Amino acid sequence: MKSRRRLAVLALVTASAFVTLLGQLWYLQVVGGERLRELSERNRIRVRAVPAPRGILYDRHGLPLVENRPTFTLSLVPREIENREAVLGTLASLLGVPAEELAERLEGVPPSSSWPVRVRRNLSPEEVARVEEWKLALPGVMVEAEPQRVYQDGRFAAHLLGYIREASKAELKEQGRRPGDLVGQSGLERLLDHVLRGQDGGEQFEVDAQGHPVQVLRREEPTPGAHVITTVDKRIQEVAERAMAGKNGAVVVLDPRSGDLLALVSTPAFNLDAFTGPLDRESWLRLIRDPATPLLNRVFQGEYAPGSLFKLVVAAAALEEGLFTPFDRLQCPESVEIGRSRFRNWEKVDQGSMTLYEALIHSCNTFFYQLGLRVGIERMAHYARAFGFGSPVGIMFPGERAGFVPTPEWKKATSRGRWFPGDTANTAIGQGQVLVTPLQVARFMAVLASDGILWKPRLVNRVQDHAGQIIRTEPSLPAGRVGLSPLVFQFLRRALSGVVNDGGTGQGARLADVEVGGKTATSQNTSGRNRGAGDHAWFAAIAPVESPEVVVVVLVEHGGMGGQIAAPLAGQILRGIFLEKRAALAARGDHRDPG
Repeated sequence: MKSRRRLAVLALVTASAFVTLLGQLWYLQVVGGERLRELSERNRIRVRAVPAPRGILYDRHGLPLVENRPTFTLSLVPREIENREAVLGTLASLLGVPAEELAERLEGVPPSSSWPVRVRRNLSPEEVARVEEWKLALPGVMVEAEPQRVYQDGRFAAHLLGYIREASKAELKEQGRRPGDLVGQSGLERLLDHVLRGQDGGEQFEVDAQGHPVQVLRREEPTPGAHVITTVDKRIQEVAERAMAGKNGAVVVLDPRSGDLLALVSTPAFNLDAFTGPLDRESWLRLIRDPATPLLNRVFQGEYAPGSLFKLVVAAAALEEGLFTPFDRLQCPESVEIGRSRFRNWEKVDQGSMTLYEALIHSCNTFFYQLGLRVGIERMAHYARAFGFGSPVGIMFPGERAGFVPTPEWKKATSRGRWFPGDTANTAIGQGQVLVTPLQVARFMAVLASDGILWKPRLVNRVQDHAGQIIRTEPSLPAGRVGLSPLVFQFLRRALSGVVNDGGTGQGARLADVEVGGKTATSQNTSGRNRGAGDHAWFAAIAPVESPEVVVVVLVEHGGMGGQIAAPLAGQILRGIFLEKRAALAARGDHRDPG
């Protein structure tokens, strides 16, 4: 009897246990199955982006202007983080950064998202080691390698190349962009971002309980960004930057045979590395409040009075219109009286009678006051615009300034009163209201060097994929032609040579084995930034004069006399250019005279 009772109790307990087990299985599979399946997959399967290598910017000879290198990036998978506050606090302590900074990177990202969010780039080996040590206590934390942009020395060609940084909230609205994606912000990096960026791939992989990868389940390969071969010559850019070290100003080097821009220098430059990482408010305010304005690209955003450079425009107009010939003469007195005002020469001596050639090489102001009145403001304005002044050059970068060519109509329309002969005289020597950019001056000199071709400056030669296949080329394109007589162009080039080689104001640019021609200018700073702080020094050169291969324009803000300051700098740059060319010819076994 006791044995039956025991068997009945045992059977009841067994049945109860079996029913309980069935109930638990039913609950796990039916009621909580979906949630548990998700938890299982969460612990076992991960996805991540495979970043596409950004395309490289090369110079015209195939030398890299920027490069990529591998670096470590910290990412968070929101769906795997159970206690966000604790994880972010621990990471902040390990990395020595505010937890708020990390939390900010997750703003707007759904907690259920399985896509990793990059929260900190360029981790040091020590930081990687600390994070890995705490890996078990940091669910949802990943450290992965990805390519990072590397700039030569932080400031090399800063305004030209530009920089990349993580996409802003506004930029994230564009199709295909995710938090943490890198986007070009300025310079060529911004202009060519759609070409350089490439297309990220993706990877689905299995991990173990510690989060270590076990096997790749599925992978979509990234499409690398395209490479861009620019028209820039890296060595010439380096020569120009060395020449301008410690000075505020700009240098433009241009090939007058094609419109190719060989070097663009704006100083002072800004540090590219300061913009690629986190930039705090104080650092930003220091940059924009810096009186040296390092963010301003003086090459095409700086507007300056051209000074005596404008005398070439007046000379061209007088010769082409038959108002003056190379055989005619005018006086170069200490001063001339125009209206009720007396206009003085920059040298306070009477230099007597001069031809146009002599007036150009010695840069006589009083000569050009008189010649300017003979030409008239309407003709001056017409020829200035024909040479490209007063309108944008059309460089690819945004923010280009147009400069300004004043006219009586403008003065009347702006209620500044009527136009006086003194206004014409001031304009004739490049003062008054006339403004130009260094890039406009370079194109103007290229017109004189090429018998009238008004080039559209070119920065990109071609674009090719990572395998070297050409995707597209950018041809040299004339934007127009200046219709002067060939004799006028010949005369102007002869005068440019005289400025440097015949006792003129530009002797500081003279080279022993290459005939350099150029024009000096000392322009008063009568408007804009630091008004009245000192004269700007200009020198605009072509070389060799007989068959020009290069135009060099140097501007030194508040530098003083163009002949004393800018001309020697241009000579230094030209010397570097032709020494480099000679070395390149020698390397190819070609020993022809580079001039």
